[in-house]
Amino acid sequence: MGLAKITEIDISKQARALGWLRLSDYVLVFLCGYLFLEGLVTLLSGAFGQWGSPDQIWAVVFLLPTTAIFFFAAYTGWRHVGVIDPTVWGAYRIIFPSLLVISVIGLPSVLLSRGTDPDTAADAETLAAAKSFILIASVALLGWISLYRLRKAKIIGMGVTVKQLLSELTKSAGVSAASQTDIKRINKPRGLVIGAAGILILMASALVPVLAPKATWAKLIYPAGSFLLLWARRYFQIDVDSLLAVDRRPPILFLRSFDDDEKQHYENPGKALLDFSLETRLSNHFLRFGPFVAIGSPKEPIPLPGAARVFLSDDEWQPKILLWMKSAKVIIMYSGKTHWVNWELQKVLENKCVTRLILIIPEVKDRRKSKRKAEISARVDRVQEVFKNTPWEKALLQLDDLTTLRAMLFHLDGTMVIIKSRSRSRDSYHFAALVAHQILIRSGALNEEDEKSGLTTAETLYGG
Repeated sequence: MGLAKITEIDISKQARALGWLRLSDYVLVFLCGYLFLEGLVTLLSGAFGQWGSPDQIWAVVFLLPTTAIFFFAAYTGWRHVGVIDPTVWGAYRIIFPSLLVISVIGLPSVLLSRGTDPDTAADAETLAAAKSFILIASVALLGWISLYRLRKAKIIGMGVTVKQLLSELTKSAGVSAASQTDIKRINKPRGLVIGAAGILILMASALVPVLAPKATWAKLIYPAGSFLLLWARRYFQIDVDSLLAVDRRPPILFLRSFDDDEKQHYENPGKALLDFSLETRLSNHFLRFGPFVAIGSPKEPIPLPGAARVFLSDDEWQPKILLWMKSAKVIIMYSGKTHWVNWELQKVLENKCVTRLILIIPEVKDRRKSKRKAEISARVDRVQEVFKNTPWEKALLQLDDLTTLRAMLFHLDGTMVIIKSRSRSRDSYHFAALVAHQILIRSGALNEEDEKSGLTTAETLYGG
């Protein structure tokens, strides 16, 4: 039997569950964080007052554990932002049931305490509290279901769960250079100053509605603080020379069009603080395997969060790319439409680096399906053009349903692996890259073990 030209890995179930779990992270950070602060203020104010009546004592008995749980929930959501990390999932198994219990106890008591006049301020606060309990219960239930699916569902085409796959990756990982305290940042002092200013402004934004509830400028305080925090994040980017001096492992090369660099949007600053770009997520993962490096855009002298960037002239960047390309352990590339991206892809082929390539279809965020399909088709067309007259030409021509395509891998025998997802969440692209990386690691190990027997088929690599 001849080799199949394409092996498909379908991560739709996992990507959808990860997307819902990510949504629960945002609620845990924002809503549970707010409820923690509110509970803390109430406890402190009562501590300096009088807790005399039985009702007040029962309120404290309920408030102490719930405030602690809200803090733990907000902290856990924050820990899981920007990563896919099963080591955090154990905390969810405590948090989600606890939040459900709090909601089951708290919601009836809040509704029973509702006043008869719907226009009173106290009654409005009661309704707001009831909505919070309903939201918490809904998110906890959804998160619990998503976590169950992630723990049980096996990846179609691989036969392993998310946790099993990531455990294998962790065994191959080293220490991220970003954790080194002596590694140089772009401008750490400036980042600290701007970040501190952002935090102070955000803290002040909590008081402005009380002190100046009708001021028109009050609405600008929170976005201004968030903007400063987002801007400060850039100055904590790792300096590429310092990274390469500390981390002597072969580099992980990141190639993309500058047009595909994700711009930071400030219309929803709260979400922007937690919604890490795909490049930042990839950086968090691949820095554990080597220095994650890229060429910086001349339009961004202060680099965006993600790969460590080097800024070179027009005469310097091509030799640097070729040098990194030949020595790279892995090459991560966004498929593109520009001349220089296709030049880079051509050089990957010419330098026989294609078996170390993870080719990712970057996020296309247009809500119109026709526009997304046209954009992705244009990128795949360029890939097919570069791969003409190569062993992978026929496999690339077999690609269909391009809107579900997330990542591609290429093997020496002309076979391909494609990773697909019907979910369009950012986690689908993120997880596709992790799956592709594990396949590369597994195939590399098999190639070393089976070099004498020549077993490099898709069947040996994926157990198919």
